[in-house]
Amino acid sequence: MTPRLIVLILDGFSPRHCRRDLTPNLVRLAEEGAWARQGGRAILPSCTYPNHASLATGTRPIDHGILANKIFTDAGIRSARDIGARGVTFLDAARNAGLGTGVAVGDANIIGVIGARRCDRHWPPDGVLPPDTPTLRGYAVDSATLEACRGMIDQDADVMLCQLDNTDGVSHLYGPDSSEAVAQHVAADAIVAELVDTLRSGPRWSETILAVISDHSQITSNPDAPPIDLPAALSRAGVVAELIEEGSAALIRTDRLEATRNAVAAVDGVAGVRDFAPGILYAHAHPGRGFAATRALTRGIHGCPETMPTLCFATGGHPGLSALRDAFAAEIPTTATLTPLLARTIGLRWQ
Repeated sequence: MTPRLIVLILDGFSPRHCRRDLTPNLVRLAEEGAWARQGGRAILPSCTYPNHASLATGTRPIDHGILANKIFTDAGIRSARDIGARGVTFLDAARNAGLGTGVAVGDANIIGVIGARRCDRHWPPDGVLPPDTPTLRGYAVDSATLEACRGMIDQDADVMLCQLDNTDGVSHLYGPDSSEAVAQHVAADAIVAELVDTLRSGPRWSETILAVISDHSQITSNPDAPPIDLPAALSRAGVVAELIEEGSAALIRTDRLEATRNAVAAVDGVAGVRDFAPGILYAHAHPGRGFAATRALTRGIHGCPETMPTLCFATGGHPGLSALRDAFAAEIPTTATLTPLLARTIGLRWQ
């Protein structure tokens, strides 16, 4: 028996919407399988690229280097897709073990973030959406990504990562608790049910683990509250620093840590400041507030501790599912610990 592991990421799926009246298929599958009932946890900042990098490598940002959706470098701030996570991914380890690997993502930037070009197959090709791909906020609609994922399943990929972007996209546009976002969570429920039906009807269900997770959740921004302008506050304090904004969080790089910490902590709307990496601070906002000096806040935001809860369960016919039940009951999985646990369950070790 060749084990099969599929990690399905519903980007920005808020686990509070995983309930019987909205997502009955997810609840049923979670109850039948291995469910982290208190939710999993994202790493901070709770945004897409650092959490995908942690899922891929099984390590934290300080180790894989993707500190946020953008990265501080010696040459300035660059996109995470251009840097890529350091270290060996679970997909690398699977390929080195002779297993077929595949990645299909709605957010094409993730191809570069997790080193998906090293897999046997990846979509979109070379991290560029084909021109005829239908999109939402510039990312592939879930049906297009799922079609690519199914193609890899049909070609007997053994270890896969698939990211569906639209729960995140609609939640950004309208707010995660809006009727539009709730409807998108309901749509994700149907997508997962459809995929499970396909897998169950195939010949490999008994050797399959399908992990259904999110990389972070979202909260609603307050349109009546002023955005937090850190550059102005730092300028008033006479502090020179570089800034990366992540909605309800921000990273600040400076060689004057204490002065910067004091200046940021005193800003209206800032809930806390902590050391994050050498020479870098992490700041987060009070719920509903956000950092928007360089771009406007969306209606749904993430990055802060309040958006760390994630959807996290596994289903399938693989006999290791019972061990996952015990593991999820014993310890809340994080995006940095989940894939090593899943990989060990199918007999794959790389750390």
